[in-house]
This record gives sequence, C-alpha cells and structure tokens, in this order.
Amino acid sequence: MEHPPLTSRYVTASHCSNLRHKGMFVLVGSTVVQDIDDALGGTSFWCECTQKAFGPDGHPVNARDCVHGRNCCEH
Repeated sequence: MEHPPLTSRYVTASHCSNLRHKGMFVLVGSTVVQDIDDALGGTSFWCECTQKAFGPDGHPVNARDCVHGRNCCEH
C-alpha cells in the first residue's frame, strides 16, 4: 500500500522538518480553519528526533517555536 506524503496546513517550509502533529497521519476531507491560533492550541505536536513534546534542546515543541533560528531546527 502506498501512503501519501505527510502534509499539514500548520507545518510549513519555515518550520523544522522534524515537527510532527497528529493531523499529519489522518486522511480527511478539506476543511476551513476559522481561527488558526485556536486550532493550534488543540493540536498535539512532537519532535520526530526525540518522539516527545520536547525537542533535542529540552524546550517544548510547537508550531510557534519550531522555526528557523531555533538551535535544533532542521530544514
């Protein structure tokens, strides 16, 4: 079985390539998010490197902080 690539409307090219969230593994139809900040608050993020909610640098993993400039961020 061929799996589709991981995509997300919350994780973009400006984010760390190791950032993951539960929505990346669920196939659903297209939906419109009215307030992206509220949607992000209810989304579980984790680091692919540590498999935890904390990155290799010991700081929390989320869409706001896992961006270019963080010392453990990979692109």
